[in-house]
Amino acid sequence: MKWQAASQTDEDLIATRDFIAADNESAARDFLDAAFEAFDRLAQFPEIGQMAHFKHRALRGVRFFVLPPPFNRWLIFYKPTSQCIEIKRVLYGNVNWRQEPERFF
Repeated sequence: MKWQAASQTDEDLIATRDFIAADNESAARDFLDAAFEAFDRLAQFPEIGQMAHFKHRALRGVRFFVLPPPFNRWLIFYKPTSQCIEIKRVLYGNVNWRQEPERFF
């Protein structure tokens, strides 16, 4: 299976890369590598992530996956479909995505 990133995902990756690069350019590149490797892994094993359990019908079926260390503070939100894995967002884990999903999705 393949993966497809939403435009918001691109913005998330760029913002995170820029944030990390302010302190460490190499770590910023490593972050992007880890994210794309995780996208590929999710495409191979779509059920690996946990269900996010949103109440809104449009968000049913959305799962999340924690990036591996040292980037394990970031979460990938994705939705498996019959044709691909839709990468919805890559968010820092401390954001209040459970209480305010409309702010993020």
